[in-house]
Amino acid sequence: MSKLALVASSGGHLFQLSSLKAFWGDKEHFWVSFKTEDAKYLLKDEKVYWAYFPTNRSIKNLMKNLFLAYKIIRKEKPDAIISTGAGIAVPFIIIGRLFNVKTLYLESITRSEELSLSGLLLYPFADRLLVQWPQLANKY
Repeated sequence: MSKLALVASSGGHLFQLSSLKAFWGDKEHFWVSFKTEDAKYLLKDEKVYWAYFPTNRSIKNLMKNLFLAYKIIRKEKPDAIISTGAGIAVPFIIIGRLFNVKTLYLESITRSEELSLSGLLLYPFADRLLVQWPQLANKY
């Protein structure tokens, strides 16, 4: 059975990934998110690692999350990392790639014309980058 790292910023990204429970629910897994009220509520019965935020253009928190990702991935040894974004996905997918962990980035449904900044940064690193609009799929 596969072990999954489920990585998502709090808010809509976390809600979207938690809504895919039919896919990940029967697999061994752990979460990485931000310690906000919605995340604490949604993940109250889950194994969770709390990441540093805010991540929007914060080099300091990017570096802290890169070290966190290294530590968690080395410890947990997931078979795959699945993320719906946003900023927290970048360090985990990049470090996952260094450990030869399969990675999947699911772009937000709100991105219909262009990839998000996280999507653009991860496009060369993710094993699979999925988009939810045909016009965006044609570009990537």
